[in-house]
Amino acid sequence: MPGRLYTGEEKFNIIIESLNSNETIAEICREHGIPVSMFYKWKEQFLEGGRKGLEGKDPDKSLMKENESLKAIIGEMTIANEILKKII
Repeated sequence: MPGRLYTGEEKFNIIIESLNSNETIAEICREHGIPVSMFYKWKEQFLEGGRKGLEGKDPDKSLMKENESLKAIIGEMTIANEILKKII
């Protein structure tokens, strides 16, 4: 049976608690009913997000650029398809 699903805010609060507390990670995980390995996975995701933020990488910008590129490809394929329909 899968465990409880935690929201992003809950994960964030648990990580911040670990930074502001004198308790060990094991104690915090026990209080919240999560495995220590899960905590460290969340913490790595948290740090990676912060790292990307400090590097100035904007995931939305790169996704928008990729989306525009894909739209252009779809447009070209649609035109080519219409031309082929007229030939056949």
